[in-house]
Amino acid sequence: MSLNCPKCKIQDSSKILYSGYNQHIELHFECTSHNKKDSKDLKPTLYKCLKCNLVYSEFINIEFSKNYKPVIDEEYIKQIDFKKKTFEIFVKQIKKHLNKDSEVLEIGSYYGVLGSLIKPLVKNYIGTELSIHAAKYARENFDLNIINDAPDEYLKRGNKFDLIIMTDVIEHLDDPFTVLKLLEKSLNENGIIIITTFNFDSLFSKIMGKNYPWILPFHKYYFSNSTIKKTLNDVNLNVVKIENDIRLISADYLIKKLNVMIGSLGFLWKFIDRISFIKKLTFRINLYDLKIYYCTKIEKDI
Repeated sequence: MSLNCPKCKIQDSSKILYSGYNQHIELHFECTSHNKKDSKDLKPTLYKCLKCNLVYSEFINIEFSKNYKPVIDEEYIKQIDFKKKTFEIFVKQIKKHLNKDSEVLEIGSYYGVLGSLIKPLVKNYIGTELSIHAAKYARENFDLNIINDAPDEYLKRGNKFDLIIMTDVIEHLDDPFTVLKLLEKSLNENGIIIITTFNFDSLFSKIMGKNYPWILPFHKYYFSNSTIKKTLNDVNLNVVKIENDIRLISADYLIKKLNVMIGSLGFLWKFIDRISFIKKLTFRINLYDLKIYYCTKIEKDI
């Protein structure tokens, strides 16, 4: 079976890149899911467009956005202290774009960890989040202004921002091309958009092949440095800088993920679970596949 590329809209322009294990997958939408079937046994089929090289999932024609509203991610809440450490690194990387005059929008604010770090540094912070539970948690625990709305619906309101942040969101969107157009329209002339996602053309991704850990049922799009640049150029945005996105994770979270990926590590997690100080150990992860893209508007010729 062939699908039409969602970007090019050309019939029969794509080929199967990786065949999935099952075309009838029960989808889970928690971002920190340790579901073995989601992460290993039920990889989706991926297609690659022969014209624009975009890689996308077999689920491209299924609407995902409504499924994020009821999400309750208890595992993420347990890991919030470690998520905060990761976002502290991220904030240091983007800090020169944060100031007391900045109007900031975060698309996909989830449980508000990044927003809680940004809010004290800027004039105004707004987040949009589909998960009702995550939005409520962010309001109650971090006193953040979170709009419980889909990105495209909120962006149509016409508000303008100096900085728009979208971390690990673009790969989940039903229609990232429309959202990016709206982001460009919502950005002030000298503003900047910061997007994080995985580079599907990275060495780590190539080595892992169809077992790459970020091939998940709820990831619809798999951008490379070149395809994301082209996609952004199409909506009058230019990538001016790319940096590695470094993550910090706890020992128990790492073992859970490795157990899902390669199995046979359940005994190790049980051992770690008994010793509290080991569970609190932090690992710095940088496999050079997770990227931060800094984007500005392309200056139009007068």
